[in-house]
Amino acid sequence: MAASLVVGIKDFRRNVSPDFLFLEPSELVVTPEIRNVTRMGLRDVAYEIGPFITLLPGPVFQYLWEERRFLLLGQLQGADVVAISKADLLDAGEIEYIRNTLDAHRRGILQLSTHAGLGLEKVVKAIEGLD
Repeated sequence: MAASLVVGIKDFRRNVSPDFLFLEPSELVVTPEIRNVTRMGLRDVAYEIGPFITLLPGPVFQYLWEERRFLLLGQLQGADVVAISKADLLDAGEIEYIRNTLDAHRRGILQLSTHAGLGLEKVVKAIEGLD
């Protein structure tokens, strides 16, 4: 799968030359693996690799924590920015539970909801601060 992703990135870069390309691994890989795969294409095609953002889907966090903890922690590892997505669907206690659960693994988790416009400015500032 890694090889086909690299080929896809290189072909897309050569043929379309986008300003930005966002990759969403859909709970399949951990951040260090996707970071390594995206670097593979740099041997043949020039492109800049931006920040790695991990979105924790708030409404299903409990399930992910119980059933896919290793994968979830692997996605936190090496992420440049971490945000609880769909945070508008959670109450303050649920947000606090997620933060307390992950406190030993990651601090500075942001809240994000594109529907409610929550946290977008903080995510952009966090990304800009990485430059």
